[in-house]
Amino acid sequence: MITWQESNIERPKSLVQIAADAIRGGIILRELVLGQPLTEAGLAKTLGISKTPVREGLSLLRSEGLVVAEPHRGYRVFSMTQEELVDFCELRFALESQALRYAMRRQPGKLSKQLQQILTEMEDNFSPENREKYLELDTNFHKSFFSCAESRFLLQHYENINAIIETVRHYISGTDEATGNAYEDHKKITECLINSDLVGALEHLEAHIVNWSKRSNLKANLSEAIK
Repeated sequence: MITWQESNIERPKSLVQIAADAIRGGIILRELVLGQPLTEAGLAKTLGISKTPVREGLSLLRSEGLVVAEPHRGYRVFSMTQEELVDFCELRFALESQALRYAMRRQPGKLSKQLQQILTEMEDNFSPENREKYLELDTNFHKSFFSCAESRFLLQHYENINAIIETVRHYISGTDEATGNAYEDHKKITECLINSDLVGALEHLEAHIVNWSKRSNLKANLSEAIK
């Protein structure tokens, strides 16, 4: 019988996990663009593995909303209209705002410390050549709400949509202006939390997500990606 200690030992990734991680990474990093058709054979050749783990990996990504199955045509990378993105961001705000409420109730000191540290690292990685690191820190900033909220199921729901958030972030945060605006939003949220102003932090968070969903260049970026 396998003991619980043995079951927690980190094991090598399966081919299915490798396939799913590689395809997910390709979508997030815009190597596989929005709306792009995907074939099991093509992905298997690129990844150097058989079609079976690719097929199962695509099934996992379908549950995350990153790929869409098309009858008799295989899969394609997800895409969004501007209106759908606004709807998606309403869900995002609902999850993040609730996580922020719980985090401030349960671990306010830890949250403030984490966010301040992330802001410092953002400043250190603001240059274009460090853009990828900066976007990773952006993701970590918002995930901090959930790590301090101590709500496993709330985190689980956020993880289910996080890959879509990361993907869209790569489409709309590719300029110094965009990252600068995001940084200022993060700074305002953090300052409110340090001062125990949850209402103010939630207002800035909502404005941040609304602005994120309505950036004027998003529609053009998504349209260009689908061509």
